[in-house]
Amino acid sequence: MKIPSRIALASALGLLLACAAEPPNPFLVQTDAGPVQGFAPEGSDDIAAFLGIPFAQPPEAELRWRSPQPVPSWAEPVQANDYRPICPQGRAQLPQSEDCLYLNVWTPIDRTGDEPVPVMVWIHGGGFRAGNGRLGDAPETGRGAGLARRGVMVVSIQYRLGALGFFAHPALAAEAAASGEPEGSHGVLDMIAALEWVRRNAAAFGGDPDRVTIFGVSAGGMAVNTLMSTPASAGLFHRAIAQSGYGTWRLPHLSEARWGLPSARDQGAALIAEAGLEFGNEPSTDDLRSVPFEKLNALGTGFWVPITGDVLPDEPGIVFARGEQHDVPYITGGNSFEGTIFRAFTMTPGDYFATFGKREGRARALYGADGETDADAERIAAATLFGDQRYVISARYLAEQMKTVSSPARTYYFQFVPEAQRETFPGAPHGSEVSYVFADPGDPDSERYPGADGAALADAMAGYWTRFAATGDPNGDGAPEWPEYDAESDTWMVLDAPKAEATAGLLKDRLDLLEAVYLERVGGK
Repeated sequence: MKIPSRIALASALGLLLACAAEPPNPFLVQTDAGPVQGFAPEGSDDIAAFLGIPFAQPPEAELRWRSPQPVPSWAEPVQANDYRPICPQGRAQLPQSEDCLYLNVWTPIDRTGDEPVPVMVWIHGGGFRAGNGRLGDAPETGRGAGLARRGVMVVSIQYRLGALGFFAHPALAAEAAASGEPEGSHGVLDMIAALEWVRRNAAAFGGDPDRVTIFGVSAGGMAVNTLMSTPASAGLFHRAIAQSGYGTWRLPHLSEARWGLPSARDQGAALIAEAGLEFGNEPSTDDLRSVPFEKLNALGTGFWVPITGDVLPDEPGIVFARGEQHDVPYITGGNSFEGTIFRAFTMTPGDYFATFGKREGRARALYGADGETDADAERIAAATLFGDQRYVISARYLAEQMKTVSSPARTYYFQFVPEAQRETFPGAPHGSEVSYVFADPGDPDSERYPGADGAALADAMAGYWTRFAATGDPNGDGAPEWPEYDAESDTWMVLDAPKAEATAGLLKDRLDLLEAVYLERVGGK
């Protein structure tokens, strides 16, 4: 065997030392499937962004209505510098494809310290039939970078929507029974697959896989409550924030008629029959998979929702009351005029009040629609009641049921409306808190939260959210104290300007009425 000369050994040692001294490239990260090449967002010298990372195979053709499958590995770096197509949905202007199971990452560049950063996984809203994982209109910018500047790794995900993500049918039921696959809520399975990706890969991006917070708004908030309630997500996250997440709303059961709703399978069969597709009323699984997604987008009107009975054992309110939710710190809340969502439903204000039956008079009195009321006032009253029944009572009820586990809950009520919008909205519209949560410390005067009061509130909210992600407690940095929730004190953090303030007994009479209506429906479960 030839022995290397001293010169050769010295040269090799010098090369090794040079390589060791070279700092790692923060924009080139090795995932468990292969390398990804990121970039610096516009105006950011402290953040690396990675857009369009696949976390599952395209759920199309034979993989439609099946559990998400692992992606094949790759050798050359994937150029993660642009958003990928959004999941199929209605009339969206962005490119759509069933090949849509991608996620995006924004993370601090300095990943040389000993302490990995907390991870915050954003789940978008849109009634489970719309929305996407983009945090900004252009790939060069994005709210994810702003939040990451506060010392967290931000991940936004996409999941199957509408009939592709929340659909059941007798033909698919037979196939699932034969294969042993979960049935019905494939959009939720996509979320779980994304969280599994985070657990495997967060450390490579500087994130802490043992400090993962899920947070989302509207359907995304409901997704948080769903993930809190399904055993399939156990161990994948460690804190949860449900922003306007409904958890006490009726959900269809996979195979049973409940709460006045037909089973999800019967609903699916009816939707296919009504669509007048050429294969008739008893399609095979091949028939269903042959339908272009554009036609599936048109099925049904209004929102889609998770299906109970398989992926989700029961409605979140029922799961929480049984103490079967995941035992992690939990924040939940709603806005002061969630009723902007009321216009998405065809019910008139009078018809909606009538659904309260013997409690209609009480509901009208509490919401200012009794006696002589003009049409505009009745509409605003009904919309406010609707928003409270869909979102705010869910927050209070689920927070109260966290007494069944050891982790604390906290509730918030967002009511800030910029001065220019106060003649348009009687309170903070549904979803309006999101921009404040994603406040960018490098852009305190952003028009997303206008005025000095709005900028201060945005800074406070983003601080609460990121401290919670770091420690499980939103308090600190001199912010007003946010107490844990308990039914006796009924204390909420009211998020408003010029400052946030803890307030006891918020909307107590209204929410007591709505809780009584809910408990009557579920039999006190």
